[in-house]
Amino acid sequence: MIDLRTQMVTAIQSTKLQVRWRPGSAARHLLKRKLRGHLPNEATLSDYEQIIRTILEDAQAKIYVYRHNDVPYVVVTTIVQSRHWLVMLALDGLMESAYVVENPGSYLSKPVFEMVGLLNEVLG
Repeated sequence: MIDLRTQMVTAIQSTKLQVRWRPGSAARHLLKRKLRGHLPNEATLSDYEQIIRTILEDAQAKIYVYRHNDVPYVVVTTIVQSRHWLVMLALDGLMESAYVVENPGSYLSKPVFEMVGLLNEVLG
C-alpha cells in the first residue's frame, strides 16, 4: 500500500498541474468565496484556481494532514495577497476547498490538523 506521505505528494503535484473539482462544485465554491469576501465579486474560476496554484507553489507553505471521520486530507496553508489561505485536497488530488482562514493559529491548532512540514521539505 502506498504510504500517506507519498499520496500527499502525488495529490499536491497533480493539483499544481491541473486543479480538478468534483462535478458541479467549482462554481459553488467560487460563489461561496465571493459571498464571504475572500474573492472580489468580479473574480473568475481562473482567478480562484491561480490562488490555489500559488499556494501549492510556495516552498514555505505549511502542510498538514486533516482527518475527518478517519479519512485523511491534504491541507496546504500560506499567505497570498496578505491573507492566510488554506487549500484542502483529497488524497486522489480532487479539490475539497480553498478559503481564507481568519485566525490560523487557533484554527490549525485543532486536534484534527497534524503538521507534516513545509512544502519544500515534504516534496523533497
